[in-house]
Amino acid sequence: MVSSLHVEVVTIGTDRASTGVQGLDGMLGGGFPPGSIVLVCGGPGAGKTILSLQYTAAAVGRGEPCVYVSLEEAMEKKKRYAKAFGWDLEGALKDGLLSVLDYQFVPRGGSTTELVERTSREIEFSVEQQIAEAALRVRAKHIVVDPLTSILIHESSSGKKRHLVYQLFEATRGLGCTALITSEGIPSDDAFYSEHFLSDGVIIMQKDLLSFRAVKTVRIDKMRGIDYDEQPRRYAVTGKGLRVFNTEPVLL
Repeated sequence: MVSSLHVEVVTIGTDRASTGVQGLDGMLGGGFPPGSIVLVCGGPGAGKTILSLQYTAAAVGRGEPCVYVSLEEAMEKKKRYAKAFGWDLEGALKDGLLSVLDYQFVPRGGSTTELVERTSREIEFSVEQQIAEAALRVRAKHIVVDPLTSILIHESSSGKKRHLVYQLFEATRGLGCTALITSEGIPSDDAFYSEHFLSDGVIIMQKDLLSFRAVKTVRIDKMRGIDYDEQPRRYAVTGKGLRVFNTEPVLL
Protein backbone atom coordinates (compact mmCIF):
# COMPACT_ATOMS: atom_id res chain seq x y z
CA MET A 1 0.00 0.00 0.00
CA VAL A 2 1.41 3.38 -1.01
CA SER A 3 0.90 6.31 1.40
CA SER A 4 -1.09 9.31 0.19
CA LEU A 5 1.40 12.16 0.10
CA HIS A 6 0.70 15.61 -1.32
CA VAL A 7 4.04 16.35 -2.98
CA GLU A 8 4.52 17.86 -6.41
CA VAL A 9 6.38 15.41 -8.63
CA VAL A 10 7.49 16.10 -12.17
CA THR A 11 7.83 13.07 -14.42
CA ILE A 12 10.28 13.75 -17.24
CA GLY A 13 11.47 10.44 -18.65
CA THR A 14 12.38 7.45 -16.50
CA ASP A 15 16.05 8.18 -15.92
CA ARG A 16 15.63 10.66 -13.07
CA ALA A 17 14.76 10.50 -9.37
CA SER A 18 12.35 13.37 -8.71
CA THR A 19 13.29 15.67 -5.85
CA GLY A 20 9.65 16.39 -5.09
CA VAL A 21 10.30 20.08 -5.81
CA GLN A 22 8.87 20.96 -9.21
CA GLY A 23 11.13 23.91 -10.01
CA LEU A 24 14.24 22.08 -8.83
CA ASP A 25 13.32 19.12 -11.01
CA GLY A 26 13.01 21.59 -13.87
CA MET A 27 16.58 22.78 -13.27
CA LEU A 28 17.73 19.16 -13.30
CA GLY A 29 15.79 18.02 -16.34
CA GLY A 30 13.54 15.83 -14.20
CA GLY A 31 15.52 15.07 -11.05
CA PHE A 32 18.72 13.42 -9.82
CA PRO A 33 20.45 10.74 -11.91
CA PRO A 34 19.58 7.40 -10.26
CA GLY A 35 22.40 6.03 -8.12
CA SER A 36 23.99 9.45 -7.60
CA ILE A 37 25.04 11.00 -4.29
CA VAL A 38 23.94 14.62 -4.04
CA LEU A 39 25.25 17.00 -1.38
CA VAL A 40 22.96 19.87 -0.35
CA CYS A 41 24.83 22.75 1.34
CA GLY A 42 23.44 25.79 3.12
CA GLY A 43 23.42 27.82 6.28
CA PRO A 44 20.90 27.63 9.14
CA GLY A 45 17.34 28.25 8.00
CA ALA A 46 18.07 27.72 4.31
CA GLY A 47 15.61 24.81 4.08
CA LYS A 48 17.95 21.81 3.83
CA THR A 49 15.95 19.67 6.23
CA ILE A 50 12.70 20.60 4.49
CA LEU A 51 14.24 19.53 1.17
CA SER A 52 15.40 16.25 2.73
CA LEU A 53 11.87 15.54 4.00
CA GLN A 54 10.24 16.62 0.73
CA TYR A 55 12.57 14.33 -1.22
CA THR A 56 11.76 11.45 1.13
CA ALA A 57 8.01 12.08 0.91
CA ALA A 58 8.17 12.16 -2.89
CA ALA A 59 10.14 8.89 -3.00
CA VAL A 60 7.82 6.90 -0.72
CA GLY A 61 4.82 8.54 -2.39
CA ARG A 62 5.96 6.85 -5.61
CA GLY A 63 6.30 3.54 -3.74
CA GLU A 64 10.11 3.72 -3.66
CA PRO A 65 11.49 2.70 -0.24
CA CYS A 66 13.76 5.12 1.59
CA VAL A 67 16.13 5.15 4.57
CA TYR A 68 16.16 8.47 6.43
CA VAL A 69 19.08 9.09 8.80
CA SER A 70 18.50 11.91 11.29
CA LEU A 71 21.69 13.00 13.06
CA GLU A 72 20.81 16.36 14.60
CA GLU A 73 17.16 17.10 15.29
CA ALA A 74 15.03 14.30 16.71
CA MET A 75 13.08 12.46 14.04
CA GLU A 76 9.84 12.92 16.00
CA LYS A 77 10.21 16.67 15.49
CA LYS A 78 10.93 16.20 11.79
CA LYS A 79 7.83 14.04 11.38
CA ARG A 80 5.80 16.91 12.82
CA TYR A 81 7.42 19.27 10.30
CA ALA A 82 6.51 16.85 7.51
CA LYS A 83 2.92 16.51 8.73
CA ALA A 84 2.54 20.31 8.68
CA PHE A 85 3.38 20.22 4.95
CA GLY A 86 0.94 17.36 4.34
CA TRP A 87 3.53 14.56 4.14
CA ASP A 88 2.49 11.40 5.99
CA LEU A 89 5.80 9.83 6.94
CA GLU A 90 4.11 7.83 9.73
CA GLY A 91 1.99 6.13 7.09
CA ALA A 92 5.10 5.34 5.06
CA LEU A 93 6.71 3.79 8.15
CA LYS A 94 3.66 1.59 8.74
CA ASP A 95 3.60 0.57 5.08
CA GLY A 96 7.25 -0.52 5.22
CA LEU A 97 8.33 2.08 2.68
CA LEU A 98 10.43 4.08 5.13
CA SER A 99 13.09 3.12 7.65
CA VAL A 100 14.23 5.81 10.09
CA LEU A 101 17.60 5.87 11.86
CA ASP A 102 17.56 8.46 14.65
CA TYR A 103 21.04 8.88 16.12
CA GLN A 104 23.28 11.23 18.07
CA PHE A 105 27.07 11.37 18.11
CA VAL A 106 27.92 11.74 21.81
CA PRO A 107 31.43 12.96 22.77
CA ARG A 108 33.24 10.71 25.26
CA GLY A 109 36.40 12.74 25.84
CA GLY A 110 38.94 14.15 23.40
CA SER A 111 37.79 13.49 19.85
CA THR A 112 36.16 10.15 20.74
CA THR A 113 32.44 9.87 20.02
CA GLU A 114 29.83 7.14 20.28
CA LEU A 115 26.90 6.60 17.95
CA VAL A 116 23.83 6.47 20.20
CA GLU A 117 20.24 5.67 19.23
CA ARG A 118 18.24 8.69 20.34
CA THR A 119 15.35 6.86 22.05
CA SER A 120 16.80 3.60 23.35
CA ARG A 121 20.25 5.11 24.09
CA GLU A 122 21.83 1.96 22.66
CA ILE A 123 25.35 2.35 21.30
CA GLU A 124 25.87 1.28 17.68
CA PHE A 125 29.12 0.34 15.97
CA SER A 126 28.88 2.53 12.87
CA VAL A 127 26.33 4.58 10.98
CA GLU A 128 27.41 2.92 7.71
CA GLN A 129 26.53 -0.53 9.06
CA GLN A 130 23.14 0.65 10.31
CA ILE A 131 22.35 2.27 6.94
CA ALA A 132 23.29 -0.91 5.08
CA GLU A 133 21.11 -3.08 7.33
CA ALA A 134 18.15 -0.70 7.07
CA ALA A 135 18.51 -0.47 3.29
CA LEU A 136 18.46 -4.26 3.05
CA ARG A 137 15.35 -4.52 5.25
CA VAL A 138 13.21 -2.18 3.14
CA ARG A 139 14.97 -2.77 -0.19
CA ALA A 140 15.75 0.93 -0.30
CA LYS A 141 16.10 2.92 -3.50
CA HIS A 142 16.91 6.15 -1.66
CA ILE A 143 19.05 7.18 1.30
CA VAL A 144 18.79 10.55 3.03
CA VAL A 145 21.29 11.78 5.64
CA ASP A 146 20.59 15.02 7.54
CA PRO A 147 23.17 16.40 8.26
CA LEU A 148 26.65 15.14 7.42
CA THR A 149 28.04 17.86 9.70
CA SER A 150 27.02 15.92 12.83
CA ILE A 151 29.41 13.11 11.89
CA LEU A 152 32.35 15.51 11.60
CA ILE A 153 31.76 18.20 14.22
CA HIS A 154 33.55 16.45 17.12
CA GLU A 155 36.59 15.49 15.01
CA SER A 156 39.48 17.98 14.98
CA SER A 157 41.79 16.13 12.57
CA SER A 158 41.19 17.12 8.93
CA GLY A 159 42.60 13.77 7.85
CA LYS A 160 40.15 11.86 10.05
CA LYS A 161 37.28 14.01 8.78
CA ARG A 162 38.16 13.11 5.19
CA HIS A 163 38.30 9.44 6.19
CA LEU A 164 34.86 9.59 7.82
CA VAL A 165 33.39 11.27 4.73
CA TYR A 166 35.01 8.68 2.47
CA GLN A 167 33.62 5.81 4.57
CA LEU A 168 30.08 7.16 4.45
CA PHE A 169 30.13 7.93 0.75
CA GLU A 170 31.69 4.62 -0.26
CA ALA A 171 29.24 2.64 1.88
CA THR A 172 26.31 4.59 0.44
CA ARG A 173 27.53 4.23 -3.14
CA GLY A 174 27.94 0.50 -2.65
CA LEU A 175 24.23 0.13 -1.92
CA GLY A 176 23.29 1.43 -5.39
CA CYS A 177 20.75 3.89 -4.00
CA THR A 178 20.18 7.51 -4.94
CA ALA A 179 21.28 9.60 -1.95
CA LEU A 180 20.69 13.12 -0.66
CA ILE A 181 23.10 14.27 2.06
CA THR A 182 22.82 17.69 3.69
CA SER A 183 25.74 19.72 5.03
CA GLU A 184 25.84 22.91 7.12
CA GLY A 185 27.57 25.93 5.61
CA ILE A 186 28.43 27.38 2.21
CA PRO A 187 31.68 26.10 0.64
CA SER A 188 34.46 28.64 0.03
CA ASP A 189 36.74 28.64 -2.99
CA ASP A 190 39.95 28.56 -0.92
CA ALA A 191 39.13 25.45 1.15
CA PHE A 192 39.20 21.72 0.39
CA TYR A 193 36.03 19.77 1.11
CA SER A 194 36.35 16.07 0.33
CA GLU A 195 32.58 15.60 0.37
CA HIS A 196 32.24 18.01 -2.57
CA PHE A 197 34.69 16.01 -4.66
CA LEU A 198 33.18 12.66 -3.71
CA SER A 199 29.62 13.78 -4.44
CA ASP A 200 28.12 13.35 -7.90
CA GLY A 201 26.18 16.55 -7.40
CA VAL A 202 26.35 19.64 -5.20
CA ILE A 203 23.39 21.97 -4.59
CA ILE A 204 23.86 25.24 -2.70
CA MET A 205 20.95 26.88 -0.88
CA GLN A 206 21.70 30.45 0.15
CA LYS A 207 20.07 33.49 1.75
CA ASP A 208 21.31 36.88 0.52
CA LEU A 209 20.41 40.55 0.67
CA LEU A 210 20.06 41.81 -2.90
CA SER A 211 18.97 45.38 -3.63
CA PHE A 212 17.79 45.69 -0.03
CA ARG A 213 15.63 42.57 -0.38
CA ALA A 214 16.10 39.22 1.33
CA VAL A 215 16.33 36.60 -1.42
CA LYS A 216 16.74 32.84 -1.13
CA THR A 217 18.52 31.23 -4.05
CA VAL A 218 19.36 27.69 -5.03
CA ARG A 219 22.23 26.90 -7.37
CA ILE A 220 23.41 23.59 -8.83
CA ASP A 221 27.18 23.71 -8.45
CA LYS A 222 27.71 20.39 -10.23
CA MET A 223 25.74 17.34 -11.34
CA ARG A 224 27.64 14.60 -13.11
CA GLY A 225 26.24 12.94 -16.21
CA ILE A 226 23.40 15.33 -17.06
CA ASP A 227 22.76 18.80 -18.44
CA TYR A 228 21.37 21.20 -15.85
CA ASP A 229 20.49 24.85 -15.27
CA GLU A 230 23.54 26.33 -13.53
CA GLN A 231 21.98 29.75 -12.91
CA PRO A 232 20.90 30.72 -9.37
CA ARG A 233 17.12 30.60 -9.02
CA ARG A 234 14.86 31.99 -6.32
CA TYR A 235 13.01 29.65 -4.00
CA ALA A 236 10.53 29.99 -1.16
CA VAL A 237 9.15 27.84 1.64
CA THR A 238 5.38 27.54 1.14
CA GLY A 239 2.65 25.65 2.95
CA LYS A 240 3.32 22.71 0.62
CA GLY A 241 7.11 22.74 0.99
CA LEU A 242 9.86 24.24 -1.11
CA ARG A 243 9.05 25.91 -4.40
CA VAL A 244 11.76 26.92 -6.89
CA PHE A 245 11.01 29.62 -9.46
CA ASN A 246 13.17 28.10 -12.16
CA THR A 247 11.80 30.13 -15.06
CA GLU A 248 12.30 33.54 -13.42
CA PRO A 249 15.42 35.67 -12.94
CA VAL A 250 16.69 36.13 -9.38
CA LEU A 251 15.77 39.83 -9.36
CA LEU A 252 12.43 40.92 -10.78
